[in-house]
Amino acid sequence: MVLLTGHFPFQKRRPSMLWVSHHLRAEGWRMTHVTVGYSWLSKVFGDVRLTALDSPPHYGIHHHDPQFTSIYSLPPIHPVKTRSAPLNRLLEPAFKLFTNHWSRLLRVPLSRADLVICESGPPVLLGPLLAEQAPQAARIYRVSDDIRLLNAPDILLRSERDHRPFTRISTASPHIAARFADHANVTIDPIGIPHQDIRVSTDDPYPRPRPGPIAVCAGTTLLDIPALIRLADLRPNWQIHVLGRLRQTPPARRNIAWHGEQDFNTTLAHIAHADIGLAPYRDEPGVEYQSTNSNRILLYRHHGLPTLGPDRLCHPTLPSIIGYNSPNALERCETWRRAPEVVPDWKELAQRLAQNGVTEPPEATSTPPDKATKPRVNTVPAFACKA
Repeated sequence: MVLLTGHFPFQKRRPSMLWVSHHLRAEGWRMTHVTVGYSWLSKVFGDVRLTALDSPPHYGIHHHDPQFTSIYSLPPIHPVKTRSAPLNRLLEPAFKLFTNHWSRLLRVPLSRADLVICESGPPVLLGPLLAEQAPQAARIYRVSDDIRLLNAPDILLRSERDHRPFTRISTASPHIAARFADHANVTIDPIGIPHQDIRVSTDDPYPRPRPGPIAVCAGTTLLDIPALIRLADLRPNWQIHVLGRLRQTPPARRNIAWHGEQDFNTTLAHIAHADIGLAPYRDEPGVEYQSTNSNRILLYRHHGLPTLGPDRLCHPTLPSIIGYNSPNALERCETWRRAPEVVPDWKELAQRLAQNGVTEPPEATSTPPDKATKPRVNTVPAFACKA
């Protein structure tokens, strides 16, 4: 199989596709991991995603073992969006350099692929290329994020709307699934947590004695920093710990610790020993998809923490998510009694993405049932060759 993602195979933060890759390789799939979304512009302008890595990524094609190959390459340009609409229009023709660059590099792995997973973001621009070079493969567009909220260039938004190159659309969110209702094959495939890893005991990373409740924000995607500052000012006795990379220097507050990008075990320890989970996503229309697509929220739920965030995340099926404007929201967080929830393992998502049967949406989602317009949908046809 071939995985196209914006992430590196070896990095501190473990996003969903890295867990999926791990389980698919364990089940016998030969994996080619392709990191897409960087260019020489990234090197010239000091892309913050590169500076967050422990060491420079492996450039070129690397065969790590007989079952695992990674590819990282820098085309002249990658899809970017500036603050100038005229400049954005002028840049669009240059993005053909991005597609042409990857066309040469991917020809061999795609010609051999039985399964191609293309994660949302810059890889979606390669959709027509995948259909051309891997017509024999099941081609899944895995929508991990609503790229409309991530300042995506218009060319990526148009590529996502023209989803014909993909044989299947997969997402954890009914909100996102509804956007692809005109595709014949949409499946709701929930994300998970690494059951084996979280069974390992972790040392308490917080200082003792505690002056007040410990609140952890384990991630900075779509981070609403002003909301965090307001919370810190409203609850000076809360000790707030933020893990994840930032694009700018954050404001200083006595009760906020900014830890930067951390590995999974460090992040897990901060969640496991916290009292409150924070999900301060920017309060924008569409952000409600994070209630089912957020790794941090699932880990909060596994450990039985209350999750404080914008009201858009709330739904009756997720009682542990408390909106900022809910009655006595902060007091409820402070008096919350832990109630750990059962959350699926990442292995289940890997199996769903590689299976050939029928997928049914989960019984409990963050969206009312009437939003899931397809209660039962067929997945891709059987592969010509299985691992």
